[in-house]
Amino acid sequence: MATTTTKAKTQETQSKVEDAYHSAEEAATEAVHSLKNKAQESLTEGSEKIKTGTAQVESVIKERPLLSVGCAFLAGWAISKLIK
Repeated sequence: MATTTTKAKTQETQSKVEDAYHSAEEAATEAVHSLKNKAQESLTEGSEKIKTGTAQVESVIKERPLLSVGCAFLAGWAISKLIK
C-alpha cells in the first residue's frame, strides 16, 4: 500500500512539474513573440523616419545645389584637418 501511495505522489509531482514546464514554455514563447513584434514595429518606425529624412535632404540639395557642394567641401576639409 505504501508503494502505491508513493507512486501516486510521484506521478502527481511529475505531472505538476510537466504542467509547470509547459506553462513556462508557453510564457517564454509569448514573450519572444511580443518582443519580436515590438522590434518589428520599432524597425518600421525607424525606417519611415529615415525615408522621410532622406527625402527632406534630397529636396534641400535640389533646391540649393551650390550650398550642398560647399558644405560637402567644408566637411571634407575639416575632417582632413582633424586626421592630420
